[in-house]
Amino acid sequence: MLFVFFSHIVVQEFAASALEKRDGVKTAGGRKKQKLGNQEVSKVDSDLLKSLRSLLLCLEVSLRFDAHDGGDWVRDGENQRFSLILEPLGKLLQCTIPTDSITLSYQSIVQGIDTDAGNVIGCLVALGLAAGDEQLWKPLNHVVLQACSNESRSEVRKAGAMCLLSLIRSIGEEYMVLVPECLPVLSELLEDNDEEIAGLAQDCISLSEELLGESLQDNLR
Repeated sequence: MLFVFFSHIVVQEFAASALEKRDGVKTAGGRKKQKLGNQEVSKVDSDLLKSLRSLLLCLEVSLRFDAHDGGDWVRDGENQRFSLILEPLGKLLQCTIPTDSITLSYQSIVQGIDTDAGNVIGCLVALGLAAGDEQLWKPLNHVVLQACSNESRSEVRKAGAMCLLSLIRSIGEEYMVLVPECLPVLSELLEDNDEEIAGLAQDCISLSEELLGESLQDNLR
């Protein structure tokens, strides 16, 4: 059942990428694809993103159920399912949402701001909970830190910091084995021009210090 949800998310992710790059993309024959009218593009984008948001909610709920049952499903098949789910979620974490709609924005679909529907960060945290294993948290953490290090888009850095903070809060002390990998990136985020991002980085450090029972200040560059 969960695999069905994942399959649809993959389709939606690549469809979103296609929509993002529609204008000016050439076919194999060298001719540009015909552009859709603005009204048609808007409708396609909106319908696509609404479906994606619903699928993300289904995926998050399913992963949380799997976590409650010990995460056996997501770790089955030598962790292949975990990897198959992580890859598109990692891409969506840094995607560009091709819409001007407030309710279907990057902030709502990826960050989960001002919505009770599904979002990418919620799915990544649920995936981490279901994985329950340091070896699987490492690639997950890498995906999150990549978002935190996005130099061109502050909303992606914010999403990465939000996701890291949620992972630390949800998994707790067991996630502290990955703190050494996080500190260089968090150190950079502390100096971010966006005060909200810098604040999220400080929250990650403060919570980690609380869980570890020691200061991390000497490890920040």
